[in-house]
Amino acid sequence: MPLILTAIFCFVLAACGPSSDSYEYRVKELLREIENNPEDPALHLELGKTYIEEKKYYSALKTLAEAIRLKEDYGEAYREKGIALFYLKKYFDAEKALSKSFSLNPAHEDIATDLGSIFIATGNIEKSLRFLKIAQTRDNNMHVVFNNMGAAYAEIGQNKQAINYWEKALEKHSLMKEVFINMGVVYERMGEKKKAVESYQKALKQDFNLPIAHYNLGVIHAKNNDIKKAIESWENARKIDPKDGKTLMSLAWAYEKIGKKEIALNQILKSIKLEPFNYEYHYVAGRIQSDLGQFEKATESLKKSINLAPEFGGSYYRLGVVNDNVNNGVEAISNLLISEIIYHKNRKMDLYKKIGVLLAALFEKYKLSRKNFIGLKLPETLKGYDLNKKPKRIRTSQEK
Repeated sequence: MPLILTAIFCFVLAACGPSSDSYEYRVKELLREIENNPEDPALHLELGKTYIEEKKYYSALKTLAEAIRLKEDYGEAYREKGIALFYLKKYFDAEKALSKSFSLNPAHEDIATDLGSIFIATGNIEKSLRFLKIAQTRDNNMHVVFNNMGAAYAEIGQNKQAINYWEKALEKHSLMKEVFINMGVVYERMGEKKKAVESYQKALKQDFNLPIAHYNLGVIHAKNNDIKKAIESWENARKIDPKDGKTLMSLAWAYEKIGKKEIALNQILKSIKLEPFNYEYHYVAGRIQSDLGQFEKATESLKKSINLAPEFGGSYYRLGVVNDNVNNGVEAISNLLISEIIYHKNRKMDLYKKIGVLLAALFEKYKLSRKNFIGLKLPETLKGYDLNKKPKRIRTSQEK
């Protein structure tokens, strides 16, 4: 399993902080006022804001829709709608709502900052920087602006520029945990692992319940071959966010690495429940089940992986090994032949050669030859592929 840092940079909206009144009290009071004044869009807006503060985003969207119905050019309601959609990760819909808000109220202090965040999420860094530069002229929530500027530059690989903006953000707000997480990602990318670890630790010192910081720390520990510390970090991330498939996958890899295959299998099966259409999860489950001698279950898992990703050579290879273990020579060789073609096509010549050696042994073991598999059924994209075709460039299996 490749160890990949979660490089989703933390960018934030310039939203207001929560009210000092209790959530239940505010909702009750606002609903009472709305009952008395149902045509007042401002009351619906305030209720929408309250729902957003409590992360009840769908409730917020419903009441904000009523505010907009009552007042079609209600720029502030469109902004709050955009914020709710942002947190629901409906970024393109959020962009539409915030763009509408900006067109209705271009002088608003924070909408440009919000749009800058949205365009980072949708991958339009040029537009993001354009709006964030507008936001810089407003001199409001500048720690948010600088953090998001850094995230935008980091997305396009301008790491030093990114760190420069994050340092400016910390000058404005020294306890901004998002900045420390972002700096950790970039420092690791630059090979400065010590600074990366220090950055994540600073973020966790402010708020221990940051799964992304724990997860990324685990990746660094794993790359340093400190599997015990990696497991500790990933277990912390799992306790905070038990439904993150990536964390469970990493734990499966780590437990498998130290020989605790039953625990590893348990973790990957949890991942599959969360993301049943992830071919890699089914492949890892099949591999571990195979190692545990659960050949029937391994076959089922690997076939699911193949159905989801017909050109992933690892699943065919492992299915070939499973079939050989139960002395099903024809199926074993058939799957290995397909994996051989896939590795050749993808120019992973070290794996291609490894398969060739294994096939030679199996041909001898089962008294078969390539001639017996001339009519082998291949995935559509592999039909007619010529194994004699020389790859333009040889690369190893470690390359993407």
